Amino acid sequence: MSNSRALQLHELPAGAGQAPVTATMADPNLTVEGLILEHHEFVWRSLRRLGVPDADLEDAVQEVYLEASKRLASITSARGFLFRACMYVASHARRSIRRRREVHDDELLKRQIDPRITPEQAISQSEARQDLQRMLEKIPEEPRAIFILFELERLSTVQIAELLELPVGTVASRLRRARELFMQAAARKGAQENHR
Repeated sequence: MSNSRALQLHELPAGAGQAPVTATMADPNLTVEGLILEHHEFVWRSLRRLGVPDADLEDAVQEVYLEASKRLASITSARGFLFRACMYVASHARRSIRRRREVHDDELLKRQIDPRITPEQAISQSEARQDLQRMLEKIPEEPRAIFILFELERLSTVQIAELLELPVGTVASRLRRARELFMQAAARKGAQENHR
């Protein structure tokens, strides 16, 4: 993210990632280092799938952990808190993108090339990731988060409900809607490719 505009994560809604007083208490042994070791890939993937551009991922990941460090004593569900923080950071990142355009695709492609993959395969993989990201962007934020957790992170609806502190029925209905929107976006993409 741009250093010219510091994101104020203390704006994260009070109680995000925190359970009601009657629920389990925060883990007194929880550390930022422990969160990073255990959840770094999850945070990175979540931010990416929630629409944070690759050029901004490192900054966004740091912002998530910065917020976690501020609220460490009150976090009762590490993964839930981190995902909600990812949603918040991603939302701000997308707004920031609307104000500026990025030009880093060539540099990104160079960093991600696996020597065992042919240039054609690398291009195909890059295009597939971009297609997936564009289709995910067609889904509103709340259903998209559930879609990502279910379809890409392979969590169950019960786990998602616990993570996002939502009723299971709400998770199921949002997942159903997200799947419909994803399939519509995929169908549109397929139709566009057939007309080429």
